[in-house]
Amino acid sequence: MKAWILYNIIVGFAVYWMSNLILWFPWSINPVLGMTLMLTVSPIIWLISTFSCIRTFPKKNILIGAVYNSLIFLVIAVVMDYVFFGLIRNAMEQLYHPTTFYGYGFVASIPFIAAFGLRKKIEERKGDVRQSDFVKAGTTGLVCFGSLTLIIILGIEI
Repeated sequence: MKAWILYNIIVGFAVYWMSNLILWFPWSINPVLGMTLMLTVSPIIWLISTFSCIRTFPKKNILIGAVYNSLIFLVIAVVMDYVFFGLIRNAMEQLYHPTTFYGYGFVASIPFIAAFGLRKKIEERKGDVRQSDFVKAGTTGLVCFGSLTLIIILGIEI
């Protein structure tokens, strides 16, 4: 179970930074465009990530896996928002808009949507978390985090 929780943390880190990297330039051009993409594209990315986590849940009841996944992903989203907006960008005033809380609601509810809506697919693809899963998620997270940090530090704009 410890390996699964660690996997969820790594996947949550990766999907958070991937989502923000994808949203960076559209949001920079127009905040409404960025918010729209955050409410449409980001949930799809989080859903795919949630699916990969829940399908590797080591116990039989995937609904329990959805509860854990929801809590882990929600905590990661809140903490990483503080890191991204507060520490990296020094822009906390841009963080707490109603859409941010809608985003948190999506992150918290997507595991339940996956558990109920994709139950058969999850059960068909059920398996243990593998070392390669950690490597893929960790690499993705570090590349996205590093890329976005460089874009901000170097002031790259469209």
